[in-house]
Amino acid sequence: MTHLLITPPAAALWQEAGALRDFPILEETRALIRQKLQSKRVSFDDLAPSVERDPALCLNLLQQAADQNPDCLSQISGAASCLSLLGMQELVRLMKHLPVVEPDTTDPQQLYYRRALQTAHFAGNLAAWWTTIKGNPSVSYARWSTMLASSPLWAWLLTERLSGNWFYRMSQGDDIATAARTVFGKDTNQWQLMARRLKLPAMAEEVFTTGHWPDAGQWRTLRRADPRDLDNQRALLHLCQQPAMIALMANEMAWHLHMSPDSPRFQRWLNLVAHWLGKPVYVLMPALRELQVATSHQQHSSHGTGLHLLLSPQPVQEPYDWIAPPQSQQQAQAKAAQKPAGGVDFVPMPSRPISGPQIPEERHTDDTYMKKLLKQLQQQPDSFGDWHYLMRGMLKGVTEGIGLPSAAIALLNKEKTALKVFYTEGLPEQAPIRHLLIDLRSPNVFTKLLEKPASLLLTADNRDKFLAKLPEAATRLIPEQTMMMSIDAGAAPIGMVMGFAAEGQPVLSNAEYLSFKNLCQITSQSLATLRANTEARRKSAAGSKPGTSRA
Repeated sequence: MTHLLITPPAAALWQEAGALRDFPILEETRALIRQKLQSKRVSFDDLAPSVERDPALCLNLLQQAADQNPDCLSQISGAASCLSLLGMQELVRLMKHLPVVEPDTTDPQQLYYRRALQTAHFAGNLAAWWTTIKGNPSVSYARWSTMLASSPLWAWLLTERLSGNWFYRMSQGDDIATAARTVFGKDTNQWQLMARRLKLPAMAEEVFTTGHWPDAGQWRTLRRADPRDLDNQRALLHLCQQPAMIALMANEMAWHLHMSPDSPRFQRWLNLVAHWLGKPVYVLMPALRELQVATSHQQHSSHGTGLHLLLSPQPVQEPYDWIAPPQSQQQAQAKAAQKPAGGVDFVPMPSRPISGPQIPEERHTDDTYMKKLLKQLQQQPDSFGDWHYLMRGMLKGVTEGIGLPSAAIALLNKEKTALKVFYTEGLPEQAPIRHLLIDLRSPNVFTKLLEKPASLLLTADNRDKFLAKLPEAATRLIPEQTMMMSIDAGAAPIGMVMGFAAEGQPVLSNAEYLSFKNLCQITSQSLATLRANTEARRKSAAGSKPGTSRA
């Protein structure tokens, strides 16, 4: 059984997350705003659309305005009004001092945070569209409040590593509230307090008040039919008119599109939204896809909208793995599961079996799958969206194409002093190899393999020789039969791909090893091409923006 709850999410930890300031902004936002500020004629209205592409920048501006004048929050309905209260110099100061998150970050916490910002921006666009449908003139306020409604989650993602398990639960089909209860506990009052500490707009703050939500029966009614067509639904109709429902529905829809845009869970929320808005699904669906495309263009990425997942011929979902707690916390969780303390409920959730699927004794290659993947890697690297998905696709090649039961990719840290597993395929949640961390400050087989593109086939006969300089704690994590090869993106190696045979399976063959090396080499070439194409697009986008105006 997998324990996901941060046990317990102590009051001090809630307070630390709620007191967080200087939220990192997206690197591309800083570049875009600096470009805009070069114009002597730029106005607050000119800057507002660029500012609102980055929900974290919106939150920083809002907090600065609230610090200067706590009574001004009711006057702020969007980025333009916030900037007019603060002045241009405050925006310039923030651009200089705020930390940034890079587009190609490999840090898991920053990656989760970045995805949360992109999805919040998409939710804001959904809210603006739906507000127009409902005939509400406060389009800017709806966008602003909806984006900021998810900021308590950003605070947690920056504060606590295990909060990334919220993504895991969402990828398993939970809705926002259920995932939050599973990971952070059942105390909804803490979310309301955090929303107040973060100075959120009233509409965003109301999202955390359960009295503004339909109950279970009302949700079922809304899923089945438009309440306007039913008798005795005055209470539900009243709730559907509440501003907080716009932010709630938009964030739910955005996250389910991000996770799996063709899933039954998305279809469920699409029906809910259609009945809430009083519009048939066939009317909403084309406009929804258009908004996904438009938002992806704004973000120069399809991650926030889930658009790239629609390229698959079969329904797929965004892959998010369970994050294991440290050993000391695992022991605390086990103790808490036996005897809850202080009235705090421990909420264990069922998950995939720890033992994993049954591994067949024989391995079988899929040449058709492998040829298709290699062709995509060589001819269409951009179709993967970014290198994270390319890595995932490559691992599928090891398991589906070559036929190995499991595989992993370990990446170097920024200082290149350690190698850590980041991506896995076919491994159960408690597989030891998931926790592999290699210290590269002393010579060993991994430091040798990472000097230049190189490979190794570990067997029962040679593993003692090759792994001799590794600590015993590390060698125990590496399966007896392992293929490994370093990969690069056009320069020095950036990580290691590993494929594993299961215990009891036949010895890895030379043909499997050659196929594995070929896949790794083509993946390196594809990463280099994707990197070059991405850089070219960034330069092209920067060059196409208007330069400094002339008097």
